[in-house]
Amino acid sequence: MAIIKDMQSKFGVALSYHRITAFNINYVSKKAVVCVASYLSKEARANRHAPLEEIDIEVPESDFSLFAESNPIAQGYLWLKDNVVGFDDSLDDFDVVEGTAHAPSETKNPQ
Repeated sequence: MAIIKDMQSKFGVALSYHRITAFNINYVSKKAVVCVASYLSKEARANRHAPLEEIDIEVPESDFSLFAESNPIAQGYLWLKDNVVGFDDSLDDFDVVEGTAHAPSETKNPQ
């Protein structure tokens, strides 16, 4: 899953494809951090380009319970859209993008 929304990076580059790449939950201290990677486009992600920006967003302790007993990644997308400026009114992308660009394979001559 990912979020599709045109947003400006800190360098002024328009990024439109955002996905959670990591989620850190500390149940003892009740802290959660969402790592969001942003790409130029969905096609850039599909072609295995590196994200142009990665940010860690700390979830307030008051929202920790939302993540404690749910799928943290799915909840993370919902939380981002409800709580982080810029992610409101975004579209969900449910496609699984594993990358469509592959290195050319070498064919061996069977002889």
